[in-house]
Amino acid sequence: MGIAVIYGSSRRNGNSEQLADRLVEGLETDRIYLSDYNIEPHKDYRHSEKEPYPDDDYHRVIERVLAQDILVFTTPIYWYGASGLTKTFIDRWSQSLRENKPVFLEKLSTKTAWVIGVGDDEPHLKGIPLVQQFQYIFEYTGTKFAGYILGKANKPGDILLDTVALATVEEIRKQWRLER
Repeated sequence: MGIAVIYGSSRRNGNSEQLADRLVEGLETDRIYLSDYNIEPHKDYRHSEKEPYPDDDYHRVIERVLAQDILVFTTPIYWYGASGLTKTFIDRWSQSLRENKPVFLEKLSTKTAWVIGVGDDEPHLKGIPLVQQFQYIFEYTGTKFAGYILGKANKPGDILLDTVALATVEEIRKQWRLER
């Protein structure tokens, strides 16, 4: 069971990272910090001559993601959705779809995905648009959406006070142990 955690925060050791790290603690994990990579915004070439896509780190990152069985997307909740880093990365999936849609979708259809979102303003309610966005993304790609964790935190370390989010982490870890 290979796990990729895709960290969408621009800040290291933030609350979403801390919650994700608790989830995968002790497990072999490929930790992918999107802030460490240069991933240019998606350019829509659907209705024009094929233009070259940006020469950036997108292909390196998506190859690492596709090499794992379980994907954990972790992001702060910004304006009721994913961080810009996370959204830009997923927007670039359109490039992979244009390059080889059948192969890309076939690879994603073998994955199981989880979503972690952390915010301060009623995240268990206002984080639902984030969850829904990922549900639609995974539905389109055929990725199994296994579930989500929404945590409440603001200052660094606040997530460790969210007993519901921490209990959810433990439930998922138990499930993973049973699946092994």
